[in-house]
Amino acid sequence: MARHRAPLIAHHKDGSQCPPSHKHTTSGKPLHPDCPGRYLFESVCTCGTWKLSGGIKSYINDERKRHLATHRTADELPQGPAALRRLLRLDAS
Repeated sequence: MARHRAPLIAHHKDGSQCPPSHKHTTSGKPLHPDCPGRYLFESVCTCGTWKLSGGIKSYINDERKRHLATHRTADELPQGPAALRRLLRLDAS
């Protein structure tokens, strides 16, 4: 079975893709002289049924990871104490 992917891609305000060579500070300020700054983040899954875009990178990345986890088979799921801790989380997420 093919493994699904959903790359996280940054875009400039004009809609052009912000390449990985355009480095930014942790606050998002562009360090590359030709970069106007990241405006939008987008992720599209290769399954063809999921797409998400927005201005907050961490939110898009978390949702991307959550969606990709739905494609995992039982033998790909993590085993052991880490998996048990996730199952027993007491928070509302």
